[in-house]
Amino acid sequence: MAYIFPKKIFPSALNKYLQCPFQFKCHNDKEVKAKFVETPENFIGNVAHIMLKDFFDISKTPINKRKEQDIGKMVRYSWARVPQNGFTKSYWTAKQRNKLFESIEQEKAFGLKTIAMLSNYISSADLSVIPLSLEDWMESHIGKFLIAGKIDRIDQDSKSSISVWDYKTGKLPFFSTIEEIIENDAQLPIYAIIASKLNPFAEKIRGGLIYIKYSKVYETEWTKTQLKEIEEKMISIIEKVKNDQELLPKINKFCDWCEYKTICPAQKEKLIQNPAEKDKKQVDEVIW
Repeated sequence: MAYIFPKKIFPSALNKYLQCPFQFKCHNDKEVKAKFVETPENFIGNVAHIMLKDFFDISKTPINKRKEQDIGKMVRYSWARVPQNGFTKSYWTAKQRNKLFESIEQEKAFGLKTIAMLSNYISSADLSVIPLSLEDWMESHIGKFLIAGKIDRIDQDSKSSISVWDYKTGKLPFFSTIEEIIENDAQLPIYAIIASKLNPFAEKIRGGLIYIKYSKVYETEWTKTQLKEIEEKMISIIEKVKNDQELLPKINKFCDWCEYKTICPAQKEKLIQNPAEKDKKQVDEVIW
């Protein structure tokens, strides 16, 4: 596996290290990643981000027209325009989508669920916001490291404050408070650091996670001083990542949902040492 420490540190990749160093290693190997990360759920996540970008972009959807939008039409438009990967402008073809979803009927079912999810979220969202940025790639230095990421949305709340929003299309987190979430998830704090550096007028930075499927929002607020302390912590974590030459797997409660579990040596070792773990998953299905 040809792992090379990345020139740019992405928060999503850093999260994978905190969860499991081996997962981080796989995620930063383009060839390995390409074989494992494409799932219907990831595709739907991309659709949601594309659609919400167009919805909140006042050049495409004027504020006074937001309530009138046909969400189904917007989702179908976005569905056909999902990039094949981050390195090309080519879209997924109908044939590729059919293979991903296993059938046209399955694709339709996922599509209808996506329309329902986004319609539900928009029905309760603040439709008056005028974002400073939408789905923009941003980067900044912390210490000697370059951190970068695509921030879903940044709003200006006042002359001295901004909000940084991160959309989530999956299940609700295992943790009940925003403090617990960001203790185990570096993505939102890093986005807040980048946004703060690129918007120096902001004395306060609000960070929020929007779980679209449930219209659930977790949010917190930082001052520049507090973000500076978080920045120092992130630098220490990245230093640890850079100096980790082994990147060994770490068994954790998220293992069952890991994209790379079929090639994880710790998973294989776990089954060898604890064959009962494999037996627990065996089910005698009804034959009538």
